[in-house]
Amino acid sequence: MKTSISLFAFLFSLTLSASINPADLIVQADPTSKSVVLRSLTEFDADSKLQILDNQGRILHTARLDSGSYLNSRFQLAALPAGKYEIVLSDELGRTIQPMIIDNDGVQADPALASRTFFPRVNLKEDMLTITYLNTASNKVAIRLADKDGMEVLKDRVSTSPTVQRAYNLEKLPAGEYFVTVSVPQEPAYTTSLSLQ
Repeated sequence: MKTSISLFAFLFSLTLSASINPADLIVQADPTSKSVVLRSLTEFDADSKLQILDNQGRILHTARLDSGSYLNSRFQLAALPAGKYEIVLSDELGRTIQPMIIDNDGVQADPALASRTFFPRVNLKEDMLTITYLNTASNKVAIRLADKDGMEVLKDRVSTSPTVQRAYNLEKLPAGEYFVTVSVPQEPAYTTSLSLQ
């Protein structure tokens, strides 16, 4: 059976989808220009998105970063009044969230408080569906394959393993559109569409 794949990701969260290490993200105040400076120590491996969110989850700023580029942005402190913020960097591989506090003492952004989430990698070659996922929090992982009507055709649970690698032979499934969902506790579900022909 010939197989073609059409992938798209649904992330049920405020961001689309960063694989940047929080240690490579610099957030600092520049008192001479009364601004906050954001920069990366490494280039981005993939096209990425930068967002700044306030403590209500409202998006205050969005920018695109091309693969191979570095982050180097400056924001006037007058545009970011005292309060709590999140700097969100995301790409197709994952998401990094760096909390930031602006107060009378300046800007605080401790890399130890940052979170880094990796998204599952779903691949279909011939009739073999493979799913790999770096499960850094060692959560239980649920994998579900459903047809276009939502009827479940495959269900798998992986215990608390830091690395998930699964392969499923789909040659006995009829042609049609299917949805793979990978979910872990306290994270948005990741759903991918694939088409068997």
